[in-house]
Amino acid sequence: MSWRQRIAEEARQSYPHECCGILLGKNAPDGKFEVTEIRALPNRIQGEGRGTHFEADPLFLYQVEREIEESGLEIVGFYHSHPDYEAIPSREDAKNMVPGLVYVIVSVTREGIADIRSYRRYKKN
Repeated sequence: MSWRQRIAEEARQSYPHECCGILLGKNAPDGKFEVTEIRALPNRIQGEGRGTHFEADPLFLYQVEREIEESGLEIVGFYHSHPDYEAIPSREDAKNMVPGLVYVIVSVTREGIADIRSYRRYKKN
């Protein structure tokens, strides 16, 4: 199963709540990227807010960074789902995008996956 299929399956299983995770792999100098592994992030938000918001545990991120430090892998981006909403960055998503990283957003509904799109914010020169 490809990484895109795994993300789509996670979004379906998490519905009506958001899912989120880390894209691990390699960045190329030409701007291309290769994802070799994904890691689901637990959502720290509980209750009704889980359908529209996601908060990652910074300790979990730190542990992943330490784990991959010597593996040659790097964090190339993040993914998350938008239950019952388009696969476009929200205002909050756009504000929090780190330049150079890839952001995959999955639009998911009760019927299944509606759309999957990726975004990258480039540094201003």
